[in-house]
Amino acid sequence: MLRKDFLWGGAVTAHQSEGGYNEGGKVPAVCDLTTTGEFSDFKDGIDTYHRYKEDFDLYQEMGFNAYRFSIDWSRMMSDEKTYNEAGFEFYDEFIDELLKRGIEPIPTLYHFEMPVYLQEKYNGFASRKVVDIFVELCKKIVDRYASKVNKWIIFNEQNGILQKGPKMFFGGICPEGMNPQTFDNQIMHNTLIAHSLVNEYIHQKGCKVMGMATVVQSYPETCHPLDTLESMKAQSEAYVFLDVFARGHYNSYYYANMKNEGTLPEILEGDFEILEKGKTDYLSISYYMSTISHYGELSLTNEKDVVIKKNPYLEMSEFGWTVDPIGLRITLRQLYDRYEMPIYIVENGFGYDDQMNENGEIIDDYRIDYMRKHIEQMKLAIDEGVDCRGYLSWGPIDILSSRAQMKKRYGFVYVNRDNKDLKDMKRIKKKSFEWFKHVIKTNGEEL
Repeated sequence: MLRKDFLWGGAVTAHQSEGGYNEGGKVPAVCDLTTTGEFSDFKDGIDTYHRYKEDFDLYQEMGFNAYRFSIDWSRMMSDEKTYNEAGFEFYDEFIDELLKRGIEPIPTLYHFEMPVYLQEKYNGFASRKVVDIFVELCKKIVDRYASKVNKWIIFNEQNGILQKGPKMFFGGICPEGMNPQTFDNQIMHNTLIAHSLVNEYIHQKGCKVMGMATVVQSYPETCHPLDTLESMKAQSEAYVFLDVFARGHYNSYYYANMKNEGTLPEILEGDFEILEKGKTDYLSISYYMSTISHYGELSLTNEKDVVIKKNPYLEMSEFGWTVDPIGLRITLRQLYDRYEMPIYIVENGFGYDDQMNENGEIIDDYRIDYMRKHIEQMKLAIDEGVDCRGYLSWGPIDILSSRAQMKKRYGFVYVNRDNKDLKDMKRIKKKSFEWFKHVIKTNGEEL
């Protein structure tokens, strides 16, 4: 039995959904630098900037009581020292419209939308100057909305910093001659400092924080002990962040490993005291897949997209991600055993190239099957003692993927556009719309 106040809803980013690229004082963001031209770009999104009320009506019809979104940094600051009032006014109304519909707003303060000028001038979060700029912006945002917003997420999937691949989502390019692992650890440390300072300020305003990481469950490929060690190492990339959120310090393994490898970042005097301020009220996770670990091999990379090793016991989606509902249950149990903190699932879903049939319908039984099985395993974890308090689906309306691809759709609502042709962006309910509506109405009792 789920809590009566269990949160049901969805999650998006601003840059994948809003559009309005040249409106309201918005400037280019670092996420724009990650697009390759192979698919699309983030300039139009699904036009949420103009259509969010229409979308919120659909969420209200489904029964959402929570909605996670990002406040786009590149819409809030037109240059390093100038805050953009038009950006604040946009989110004033955006949040008010959610509240009118009985939907709790859960803003993410950083979801890869740093203004490009900060990347060009300071190399993004590799610089403590950018930490200072970000913290001051967050204080102004929290001041503006603390009376309307109770739960905040500061960084999206912060542990993605340690995944092998470019760091442009965090505005950073590794300088020539620098050890890439040291560079990653520096961005990790700087963003954890930023997180801790913003976390402290949010608490001063009487609000709550949901410390977030993405968790890719990693199984040893064999029963060889070295594969188990490799699996533990893979998992530590999430724990190093979650430990700060739960305990206020680096875990002993990861810190020792940085020292042993010679990859310690620059740590300023007083930084460890700042990390102590990073303890959050809840943990929140994104979960989509699992991988397998073999000693001496990478189990996950994130060059152009997340690439994982195939597990022979599990099916794969058309985009190469494992379908592993039991892995969600394992993850929830591991995290709760380790931290004993309430957990929210703030991203989960199934990406697919949905096609409309001859009757204009989208029969996405595969999505229903995926989500049903994950919710079932979530409920089993709760029965086993895990304090899980919410389930937010990723992209409840079709949005561009993180690589600006429109064919990787997650929504209960179809948006009529493709990679190159914007068409009319009409919203069309999929079969999963009514299914999720019933799940919410029964508070997860009937799946």
